[in-house]
Amino acid sequence: MKLVTFAAADGTSTLGAIDADSVADLSGIAPSMLALIEGGPAMLGAARAALPKARRQPLAKVRLLAPVVPGKILCSGVNYKAHALENPKAVMPSEPFFFTKLPSSVCGPDADVARPARVAQMDYEVEFSAVIGKRLFNATEADVMPAIFGYTLLNDLSARDVQFKENQITLGKNFAGFAPIGPCIVTTDELTDPNSVGLTTHVNGRKLQDGSTSDWLFSLPRLISFLSGVMPLEPGDIVTTGTPAGVGIFQNPPVFLHEGDVVEIAATGIGTLRTRIVRA
Repeated sequence: MKLVTFAAADGTSTLGAIDADSVADLSGIAPSMLALIEGGPAMLGAARAALPKARRQPLAKVRLLAPVVPGKILCSGVNYKAHALENPKAVMPSEPFFFTKLPSSVCGPDADVARPARVAQMDYEVEFSAVIGKRLFNATEADVMPAIFGYTLLNDLSARDVQFKENQITLGKNFAGFAPIGPCIVTTDELTDPNSVGLTTHVNGRKLQDGSTSDWLFSLPRLISFLSGVMPLEPGDIVTTGTPAGVGIFQNPPVFLHEGDVVEIAATGIGTLRTRIVRA
């Protein structure tokens, strides 16, 4: 299933599923995406059973929201061989490297994201991301895949002139709106092989990233098992898997985002997440 959160007519956020060119209302199954995830396989099965008779709206007329606002977003850095090679200062890591994005930076599909006035080097990164389905702590690699609920996209928007000034990674990654997520969460029964997913980024129609998860340095089980040895991962948490080559700062000349730009990141089997850059 391709599960979404959308804005109902009264403005409330509602659980749904994309079905062809429509969105089915699944609010009768669970009040939110997080509740559905926490409900486990039984509740997901109930959502599947309810899909044929659910009320529908045209997808084109529905405003999609971030499918879930995670308690934690853990982002893998330098996890694609080609991305490491394009950075002259990068060192191939001996173990996974992570930084955080905060829930306050999350926004949804087709959101307007302001380029902060102090930021001159706003950058994009397409990130294939796993949504945790059940609690993991000190998990083995064999524990990981059965605990994943599904997959989504995250655009790791970054202020490079903040990030690289005295290594302020947290500040450079967490301006308001710097974590667009969506357009949906694809359940693992539909996207069965996360190891060969094509990823692209277009800015104003120009393709700037074109890679595949097959270029990972560390596999998804390795990333998540490693993280769970440090902290518990809870249902709804998101773990990203890094970005392929082609980020703006390493283009020649560099490509940074400005007011009026439209960024489209996409993944095979998930869809396209679009973000508009606007004036602060």
